[in-house]
Amino acid sequence: MDSKMVKMIIGTEEPRNEIEKEYIEFIKKQLSYDNNKLREDYVCSLLGYEPSYGGAGYPDGYKPDGTPVDNKSGPNIIFPDGANKNLPVEEWAISKKGNWDCLVQKFTDDGELIYVAEVPVSCIMEELVTDAKKKINAGGRVSPSVSSAVWRGKKETRILYKNPKLYERTKKGIVKKVYRDIDNLPYTPVKF
Repeated sequence: MDSKMVKMIIGTEEPRNEIEKEYIEFIKKQLSYDNNKLREDYVCSLLGYEPSYGGAGYPDGYKPDGTPVDNKSGPNIIFPDGANKNLPVEEWAISKKGNWDCLVQKFTDDGELIYVAEVPVSCIMEELVTDAKKKINAGGRVSPSVSSAVWRGKKETRILYKNPKLYERTKKGIVKKVYRDIDNLPYTPVKF
């Protein structure tokens, strides 16, 4: 995606004509369906990162410094099949991603982006390995994960984009805790 398209989707630039408007609305509709490749492209492009369009096991994109990034639909971070009970820990898929960053994002049901957090995998690795070992002992699929409380509690986590107008609220109208926590994390806003 080019920067002009990203700006129209995010709402900082207006479409020039009816065709562009319809196209942007179509993309927003697709984003609302949890279309992973489209979301990966959109989030990477929004941040100025290079989308890779890679498949399972490969980065979703690269930061300008070459750091691989893996997009995660938030709020929790899950690595499908990231551990294998038949291999030593150092050969698990998650162990090979210690120098990657996760881009945790949350969208509304209408496809609007609420936030993007950047979390170095290295800072959550201990929790991922612990979770994988618990799941191995319990049997079944081994997809290590950490809750949003874990990554929100890491000093290395930073927020790259947030739209407080879209924060979810309780029935009493109070902003949910996850968003209050996000507002307390270091914020390095995207430059449009």
